[in-house]
Amino acid sequence: MDKKDLENLSEQELSELKDSIDETIANKRYKKSFSATNTKGVAIAWIIFGVLIAAYRYFSM
Repeated sequence: MDKKDLENLSEQELSELKDSIDETIANKRYKKSFSATNTKGVAIAWIIFGVLIAAYRYFSM
């Protein structure tokens, strides 16, 4: 948006725009933290899986 567009908005429209921007930022933060958590969860699952396989092979010999 241009500066002229923002100057012509009413207080209510500016408030709605601010709320929309805040909501978008919050959604992006949530998605970013969720994807980081998901990546960590997958990594931990693979580590546990590898340890279980190693333990099984060690104790079955």
